[in-house]
Amino acid sequence: MSGLKMARLACIFLTVCVHQILGLTEVNRYRPVIWSKLIDHDKPAFHGEIKENDKVVQLKPELSASDADETGGAMFICNYIITDNKRHPRTKPLPFEIIVKNKLTGAAEIRVREGEKIDFEEHPYYKFGIVAEDCGSPPKQSSKAHVMIKVMKVDQFAPKFDNESYFAYVEEGKMYDSIVKIHASDDDKSDTFKSICGYELLTPGVPFEISSTGVVRNKEPLDYSVHRNFILEAVATDCGNRRSEPVFINLAVTEKCLSGWSGLQDIIKYRAGSGQHRLAEGASLRLCEGDCKPIQVNVKITLSTHHIGKGCDRDTYSVNSQRKLCGASGDSVDLLPSPDGADWSHNIPTDDGHEMDQVFSFDGQNNALEVPESIFNHLLHDHFTISAWLRHGHVQTSNKTRPPKEHILCMSDGEGMQRHHYGLYIHGEKLVLLLRKEAEDVKSPEEMEAFRPAEFRWKIPHITDDRWHHYTVNVDFQEEKVDAGVHLYIDGKILETDEDNFEIIDDWPLHKTMKVHTTKLTVGACWQGADNTFNHYYKGYMAGLFVLRGKTESERVIKCLNNCKENLDFHAVSDMSSGTSVSFNNEMTEFTISSHGVDEVNRLMAQVAYINARTYPTPGYRTLTIETSIICEGQTVILPLLEKRILVEEQQEPVFVITGYSNLTRMVYEFERGLRVFHDIHIFARSQPFEETAEDDDADESTGKLAEKLAKSKTQQTTDSKDDDDFMIDECHVNADPPLNLFIEHLSLPTHLMEIHGLEWTETNDGVVIRNADTIPNYENIIRNIHYYHNKPEDLANRTLTLYCSSQNRRFISTKFIERLVAVHQSVPAPRPANAQSNVQNVHQSLKTVNTDSLHVAAPAGSNLGMVAIIVVCVGFLLFMIVLGVIRIRASHKQTQVVQVDEKQEMEWDNSALNITINPMEQEMFEYED
Repeated sequence: MSGLKMARLACIFLTVCVHQILGLTEVNRYRPVIWSKLIDHDKPAFHGEIKENDKVVQLKPELSASDADETGGAMFICNYIITDNKRHPRTKPLPFEIIVKNKLTGAAEIRVREGEKIDFEEHPYYKFGIVAEDCGSPPKQSSKAHVMIKVMKVDQFAPKFDNESYFAYVEEGKMYDSIVKIHASDDDKSDTFKSICGYELLTPGVPFEISSTGVVRNKEPLDYSVHRNFILEAVATDCGNRRSEPVFINLAVTEKCLSGWSGLQDIIKYRAGSGQHRLAEGASLRLCEGDCKPIQVNVKITLSTHHIGKGCDRDTYSVNSQRKLCGASGDSVDLLPSPDGADWSHNIPTDDGHEMDQVFSFDGQNNALEVPESIFNHLLHDHFTISAWLRHGHVQTSNKTRPPKEHILCMSDGEGMQRHHYGLYIHGEKLVLLLRKEAEDVKSPEEMEAFRPAEFRWKIPHITDDRWHHYTVNVDFQEEKVDAGVHLYIDGKILETDEDNFEIIDDWPLHKTMKVHTTKLTVGACWQGADNTFNHYYKGYMAGLFVLRGKTESERVIKCLNNCKENLDFHAVSDMSSGTSVSFNNEMTEFTISSHGVDEVNRLMAQVAYINARTYPTPGYRTLTIETSIICEGQTVILPLLEKRILVEEQQEPVFVITGYSNLTRMVYEFERGLRVFHDIHIFARSQPFEETAEDDDADESTGKLAEKLAKSKTQQTTDSKDDDDFMIDECHVNADPPLNLFIEHLSLPTHLMEIHGLEWTETNDGVVIRNADTIPNYENIIRNIHYYHNKPEDLANRTLTLYCSSQNRRFISTKFIERLVAVHQSVPAPRPANAQSNVQNVHQSLKTVNTDSLHVAAPAGSNLGMVAIIVVCVGFLLFMIVLGVIRIRASHKQTQVVQVDEKQEMEWDNSALNITINPMEQEMFEYED
């Protein structure tokens, strides 16, 4: 038994020892395996890229290997070995090494060995084999795998331009596909980095662009007069985004030969009163050789003044003053009077606020003006004139809606019915005159049933252009005529009618009816009698609406009302060559030259002038357009439209002064009889300041001193009479301070004289206003004959009257002349010396001489008897006191009586207990008020 046990123990011990020995010895059963998704010739493959200046190859996929051994070092990857590449012997020795990063996964990277450098130019790619080696003992190697490494070129060099700079000519006005082409190259060997991917202009705000191939072209036509040279900076960029140094491109703009005008000023300055001013001196028309050979050259010059006043420089005076100056009939009735003088017109707003040249604004909705029958009898019959200034724009309507009627003037039934007797209205693009025959004008029953022309329609573009136009309708009804004796004038010119712009509609005469007892005449709308409301409102501006009944205005007056003070001028008709013609339009605002030669056109253009006849023209710009056309064989060349401007410079305001004796002292009873309060006034107006002497050359000298100079220089006044004749006054005011008490005092006007001169006036307790344009002498004569009356002079102490005048619609206002009235409350002494009468005539003659020499004005005609009586009494008492004084001197030989004369208007002798009043006309000095 013991022997068997021992044998068993020995077997167990031997087994354990064998196991121990086997455990200390490593078994490497499997070879490593390199894994890759890429297969090259049935072998794993890896593709890599590396830049010349990098150290690590970027592999795809990443390099890794594994080992199937599960124990010991055989399960790890210790190394990768680069095998020889028999197909590419030039790659020996390879500059790479493989570094294992993770032995378990076999992850590794291929790096450039220290001290080695790769160069694309030497080896653009590498291809070699690798095997993986595990950590077993002995180690085992995997099968070979292929590695392909591509060397990436680095952008080492910046592009360089072939030239240091570039130069080219560019013709103005021309668009180019290519002005100049610039080129740059790169020294890099790589296809990527040696290629130029683009060019760029660095200069901002230039009308040029550059393409990716280096072609420079313009984005818009160039103008030689604006820029004659451009210097551009450009750079090239290679495909590695490396930019070159900038290069300069010099582009010189050349002037293109363009047919057209040269030498014309953009702004032509005109000074008032300078007469003709030539517009195109030194200008020339040039035709290029490439253009056609001209057969005829046409030039049209147009002066545009629509933006000034009512179409041109004629707004010098009010509409009423213009009518007076043009000789328009005084029987015309103003249906749009100033609200200042007519209470019934105050509800229509005005756009300028002036009382002289009122422009009324109608809103087309609810404002209209009813003309009282006391102002104008409503009936017109068959012979009359209607004239007005109108500014009317286009009325927006839908296609299905008819344009509304807009009544300028309408006479209709006052109640009961809707009949329109006559009217002037706008309907779309038509101006329409309605004229129904009144029942009282019908002479027979047959005539009542007969049709006759009743509606006259003119289709004209002026109605809707939103500009001022003057319209005059002259009616001298004659049924047998084609136009029935009805004529329309627009801006002073008669409208030539034809079937396209004029039509007449017939209608029956109006019948008598018991439903209608009154009529209404309306401005700006039409009264609907049956509905008791207004309708057909006018929308626009209106001024100077006049109606003349029983006669018509002459064509001369109509033209005068529209005459412009400014126009083009030409005085070289006698110098024209054969085959040349010139023409003006009626307003002389359009001038046309037609000639066979360019030289002739240039010569005549130099003679065209602008003139403004106003002494004080409206300052500002006028537009001058020049249209040129060249007729050649088989074609017509239209040159570009030229637009220049005429600047009318502002004229210095005139010296406008009223002078005279500013204090009037009279006995109280003379105020009851009436006094000419402005009997010695003078009105002076000059377009330029007077020349000053060396002592008085101060530019700021007061108007009062200037007035004194005017009054002292008789010769100067005579020389300047022409200025006074040219200068027109259109309004004078006499203001009372305090306001007049019309129950006991008033100002009396020479109304008969004013009617002769066609002047209008208004009187209120504040004073009087005289209107309408007239000369200075006529206004002086009117003002000198204004009388002041006071029914209770004993209550009057003093009163102030202020006179001032204005010209050109209040554009110029004179100095104010202040007249102070002083009433002397003293009784006239009864005694009269016997020898006083013999001296009256001599003293009176002396006073007249003094007045003439000092005031430079004739003594008032017909001195009143009260003044003569005072002079007689004063002289008599003077002689009496002299005689009495002599007697007393002789009696006492010591007493001496002194008569002291104060500079005031009164003189007293205390010792005599008598009051002696000296005539203020004896005073030789004058006091002038500013």
